[in-house]
Amino acid sequence: MNNSTIKCENCGTICNAKDGYCKNCWTKLGGDAEKAGFIIDGIGQTEWEDYIDKNSKRYIDIYKNNNGKKWFLHINWSAFFFGINWVLYRKMYKVAVIGFIVTSLITVALSVVFLLPHTEEMKILNKDIAPYKEYIKGGGQTIMLDADGRPYSPEIVQKGAMAENKLAEIEAIAQLKTLLIVPFTCVFWGLFGDAIYKKHIIKNIKNKNGGASILSLFAGRILLGLIEWLVMGALVSLLVMLLLV
Repeated sequence: MNNSTIKCENCGTICNAKDGYCKNCWTKLGGDAEKAGFIIDGIGQTEWEDYIDKNSKRYIDIYKNNNGKKWFLHINWSAFFFGINWVLYRKMYKVAVIGFIVTSLITVALSVVFLLPHTEEMKILNKDIAPYKEYIKGGGQTIMLDADGRPYSPEIVQKGAMAENKLAEIEAIAQLKTLLIVPFTCVFWGLFGDAIYKKHIIKNIKNKNGGASILSLFAGRILLGLIEWLVMGALVSLLVMLLLV
């Protein structure tokens, strides 16, 4: 090796000594790699380690290999299996909300797509259900009168009950089919999770509020669950009603 080159003690790349830092991993040249530290995307070793905290070596090694890249693919098994739960655990609240909204809207859209082929059948079933609803509303009387004063027979009431069960079955099957989105979300978070986390760190590292938190995970999960129950459930019901008009 001549005097103009030097081997990086961190990654082994042959570099120009005059550069001062390895162009591959940005470790300072000419000294103990661990003591000298490194720079990734303009941020020093201590800042990366302090912000990431738990399992920092794993993330830092990945970010060294993808220094300067805004987007890259790398498998993160925690993100793959836990998705938004992993995002909440890593305190990426804004990312979690955006991911939740996008996923929920896609799920609602899929529900409508899967219900559309059954629209006419659902309308017929809904008409058959009307006498049964009146029967229940009236306290379960055997004989009820319709709007024209004609009595509902027990057979009509029974048909309405069966129609309600059939309608519930159609809606349940449509909801089950929306689970097709799960593999896609797993792949998305699994492959892009590390890149998204890197962007989050670079943007928020000065706030000093990094690390991981079980409390953030549970609190965020409860909040998103309430939103899903109150808002998304009502939205699906509204769309079903519109289909039956």
